[in-house]
Amino acid sequence: MRKDYSTLPRPSGVDELPEAWTESENSHQFTVTLLAFSWALLPVGFMVLMAVFDRYEQHRLTLAAVALTMLVLAFISGVGQRKSALLEPRVQLATATLASTAVLLALLFLLDLSSYWWVVYGLVFGSVAMMYVSLSYLASCNTPAVHLLWDVSVPIPNEALEGWRVVNGRWVNGVIATKRMEQGPVLTLYGLVEGEATLLCLEQLAPVGASPPPHAIDLDFSTFASLSVARSAEE
Repeated sequence: MRKDYSTLPRPSGVDELPEAWTESENSHQFTVTLLAFSWALLPVGFMVLMAVFDRYEQHRLTLAAVALTMLVLAFISGVGQRKSALLEPRVQLATATLASTAVLLALLFLLDLSSYWWVVYGLVFGSVAMMYVSLSYLASCNTPAVHLLWDVSVPIPNEALEGWRVVNGRWVNGVIATKRMEQGPVLTLYGLVEGEATLLCLEQLAPVGASPPPHAIDLDFSTFASLSVARSAEE
């Protein structure tokens, strides 16, 4: 899943942005996610053996709980690296599958319905497939984020975010606005603290070759740049 971003082409339109906007370095480490996912497959493999052979039946649900816990940890390590991850349909489907598996597993434990172990096993196996699809897509989304310096006292210009869902009208260290493009990537505008600087960042959840040009995002980069530059000039 890990990719060498230094050898990838630049996303379309980066050079067209106002000077205040700067391309961020990619710091995503999906090697850790791949390692965690690989380890999670070990108990899943034992689950396959238990499903085939009628031995150690009393440990079936316990093994499923261990496998599910390791899968969830691996999933979180990958999803947590992307601000837009939970808005991506593949990730949402994998999240729903993992959540359903956890709820059903808890019910089987509480109601002592171990005879229905095969239902949980089927969901765990399905979760592995859903996780692989979603995490592979997240790893392929290598479009670098762009950012500019932002003063926390300056309100976010909502008029410069046409068609966006604005979550916060002022700068926060987190998600500020989101947008899901038709048959395109998920976009997230978010605040970030880097050292003593406060940044306003834009993330496109898309492979670098499929990222839309700036004019198609419906975000007025010039307005944000002018507010950033004007505030810097006052200081």
